Amino acid sequence: MDLEWLIRNALTEDLPNGHDLTSECFVPESAAGSGWIEARHEAVVSGLDVAARVFRMVDPAVETKMAVADGARVSRWQRVLELRGPFRSILAAERTALNFLCHLSGIATRTREFVDAVSPWAIKILCTRKTTPGLRGVEIAAVRHGGGDVYRIHLSDAVLLKDNHQGILGGMRAVRVRLEELQREDAQTAARVLRDGKIEASTLDDVAEAVAMGWPQILLDNFSPADVAEAVQRWGDRVFLEVSGGVNLSNVRDYAATGVNAISIGAITHSATAADFSLEVQWRKS
Repeated sequence: MDLEWLIRNALTEDLPNGHDLTSECFVPESAAGSGWIEARHEAVVSGLDVAARVFRMVDPAVETKMAVADGARVSRWQRVLELRGPFRSILAAERTALNFLCHLSGIATRTREFVDAVSPWAIKILCTRKTTPGLRGVEIAAVRHGGGDVYRIHLSDAVLLKDNHQGILGGMRAVRVRLEELQREDAQTAARVLRDGKIEASTLDDVAEAVAMGWPQILLDNFSPADVAEAVQRWGDRVFLEVSGGVNLSNVRDYAATGVNAISIGAITHSATAADFSLEVQWRKS
């Protein structure tokens, strides 16, 4: 991801002509001093590096110092980023920096809630490709700051044979035929598919067919905890089993207790509530 391009585009939205009219009218050009960003509630921090770059991109004269590292848990009123420089520049960068920091920290915080919920079990919490267009790189970084991970970042990473792919082919049996054809056409690609790839299953019968085909990773789509437990009992010693669909904080422990290897949750990126951070500056006394 080109982080500089991302930040420049974001700044263009807020400073399309390079002018902050309010500050230029009411903040003296010579005014300079210190400021800081603080948390307004408990959170897991992500995006500090992005926020710091925003301030420096607006004005290299703004000095930034991280008070904590990305991935840290912070409490209410705790300072996370120290600033020093021209106040006009600090105020011009304020909203763009906070937009990144609040959004990414919200993802990290939500991810950590799921990670903490399943901590008694050796299980991975994964995000999906349900990310904000253009922000996937920093959002996946936020997931990792929260203790989660990802199976594939983009479509070129690995195969994930989902229901629509299977439907176009004609179902699981047709998948077997196509896989056999691929093995004859390009044995190297077929080997990579079966080594790194994953196939979605909608029923226990689908899982049985996928295992028979040699898929090492199987995605259990919208399975109940009881059906997941049965799949783990029958095939868990042979394949990597992942749960996806319908998982939330109220039931994630039920799924984790089945012994499944991973749980993927789209909501940690597409529905995370933004964390609350604010910029404070050292005011002049009148």
